[in-house]
Amino acid sequence: MLLDVTVIFPYYNENDTILTTLDLISRQTILPKEVIFVNSTSSDETSNTINDWIKNRQGHFETSFRNIFEGTNNPASSKNVGITNATSSWVAFMDCGLLFDLDWLEKQWNYTQEHNVHVVSGNVFLVGIGSIDQAAVAQTYGYKRLRPCVPSTLVKKSVFNETGLFLENRRSGYDVAWQILLKNLRIERGINEKVIIKYNGVNFGHSLWYIFKKNILYAKPTVGIKHYYIPYYYLLIFFLICISFLGFPNLITPIFLTYFICRGYLIPIKKSNGILMFSTNPFLIFWLPIVA
Repeated sequence: MLLDVTVIFPYYNENDTILTTLDLISRQTILPKEVIFVNSTSSDETSNTINDWIKNRQGHFETSFRNIFEGTNNPASSKNVGITNATSSWVAFMDCGLLFDLDWLEKQWNYTQEHNVHVVSGNVFLVGIGSIDQAAVAQTYGYKRLRPCVPSTLVKKSVFNETGLFLENRRSGYDVAWQILLKNLRIERGINEKVIIKYNGVNFGHSLWYIFKKNILYAKPTVGIKHYYIPYYYLLIFFLICISFLGFPNLITPIFLTYFICRGYLIPIKKSNGILMFSTNPFLIFWLPIVA
């Protein structure tokens, strides 16, 4: 039995993890009709590794495995290439470098049938590797928190006739924009709590410099997304702080201390649902405000 599903994997320089990805998707309890890998202008050997695997293993499966490149260089556009090339009635999204259960697809398919929904997502569980990575996780998604995400999602392809494809040329933010569209169009999105995916390695960033660059790279595409106002809230807060410094220089120290405590500790503690992370890794007391 093959599910009428196309699983889409965009990839960029994933040669260290791609064989694990291929193994996990090829051993699903119920296999999809096809699997499409979309090259996001990868510069390492990932594409060759995928091609060699397909050449050597395709005959072992009824599932069709394809590796395509249409000049895309970001996750949103690569996912769109996968959607437009899919020949199935349903599409599923997963990212290379993520670990997912062998019954991931079966669980999501069963969820759509049991709950009569056309969109279902799973959750990503973030922990981090090492103090810097864990601090970045706590500051963004929350340490050891489950967060719904587009990777792990199964969607009836006709849904994109209503929402349109993902916003083109976006490294980030396209998923948020799509979720807002689903809500505005009153298209129910189920969250299957039984589906949990994890990172195969570093969760967010392995160094302060990498985290700094990634924040800029991921923050810029979120500006201008319709009905998404968080970037403007940050700009407003920054503007108010600058005005306070100019008009009330004696408030510089208390404002800085307030920001240090809130951004360095209170926000990640709230996002992480408590202080468990400090008992797991006491060094986070030092790294949280630096990463912030």
